[in-house]
Amino acid sequence: MIAAGLAALGSVLLSELRVRGVSPPLSPTVSDGDVVVAGFHLTTTINGMPDWELTATRARLYEGRHQALLEDVRGAARTQEGSMVEFEGASATFETESQDVWIEGPPEQTIVRLPSGYVIRADQLHWNHQTRELSSDRTISIKGPRISVTGTGLIVKPPLQEFSVLRDVRAEVL
Repeated sequence: MIAAGLAALGSVLLSELRVRGVSPPLSPTVSDGDVVVAGFHLTTTINGMPDWELTATRARLYEGRHQALLEDVRGAARTQEGSMVEFEGASATFETESQDVWIEGPPEQTIVRLPSGYVIRADQLHWNHQTRELSSDRTISIKGPRISVTGTGLIVKPPLQEFSVLRDVRAEVL
């Protein structure tokens, strides 16, 4: 049963995409999805090098909707220098066709950590696989070396380690 679920998931992902470390399925029910797995781990590569990865303690796969609903989510995207921009949240929806991810958590508990020491907190984040950007249209807060920023809307470009707050920006030098 897990092989069929993973084959369906794998058939819609790019050839460079690999699903690793999947443990045996939990007892699935109709409401839990087509297949339920514990220990979900997905890694994408470009030219054999890890590009970004996504892990979850549990995944419910829905073949007909082309989605996986994830619990206790962590991810990372590689920068141009090879370090990783990390992100995490309580839950996420992974779109298997586009490879986009919507990550959510309690208020300010969806987190992005940049290698430069900045920590971004939001209620929700969206990973756009095609543009390789994290974004949010919600209220965000950023803490970094000697600065604190709040605002609404966010775009994070992991390859460049850049972020932009889109509106209602307030900054405090610490």
